[in-house]
Amino acid sequence: MENEFQENDDIERLKSWWKNYGSALVIGVALGTTALFGYRYWNQYQFDQAAKASALYDQVVYQMKQNNADQAAAIGGQIMDGYDSTPYAGMAALLLAKISYDSGDVANARRQLTWAMENAEVDATRHAARIRLARLMGEAGETDAALALIAVTDRGGFESEYSELQGDLLASQGKQEEARAAYASALAGNNTREYAAILQMKIADLGQKESVQ
Repeated sequence: MENEFQENDDIERLKSWWKNYGSALVIGVALGTTALFGYRYWNQYQFDQAAKASALYDQVVYQMKQNNADQAAAIGGQIMDGYDSTPYAGMAALLLAKISYDSGDVANARRQLTWAMENAEVDATRHAARIRLARLMGEAGETDAALALIAVTDRGGFESEYSELQGDLLASQGKQEEARAAYASALAGNNTREYAAILQMKIADLGQKESVQ
């Protein structure tokens, strides 16, 4: 009898607990299940978006190889507009900037590089866009603005490229010693013979180092 009373007490306690907390448990399980399926759906959605963007990007590259600039630009625009959350949007913007530049539309090239610099999902793409944009600014005589644009502390593996461009911009201002130091910095971070040769030629073009009186 004692066991029977004990079991009855346990059942009553269970009923009381379920009455107080059962609804919350059901809701919690439902929310957890919904979150799990939502997470899986979101992952699948992102995968599908990336796959579609990748296929479109391949078409952009193909059309560029076929010298179909207008078709490449149209497809690239689709990627930037419809797949901006994928890495391919920033990469497409870089290609569109090249198409615009090659066709003489520098203003549009700058807009596309700015978009990539501000919106690309991949750090390397943003750095590449920043460097190319600064070069265009330097070509336009906006040297100070270009130097300010590349004055970033996080260079993301593009240290040599940033330093080389800094040297080019400083050299265009006639600041030979500062340019020399920038080229030397680029040379120190370089790991290819071909690139080292280019940097050494740029240093040589600056002439003899000024002597300290």
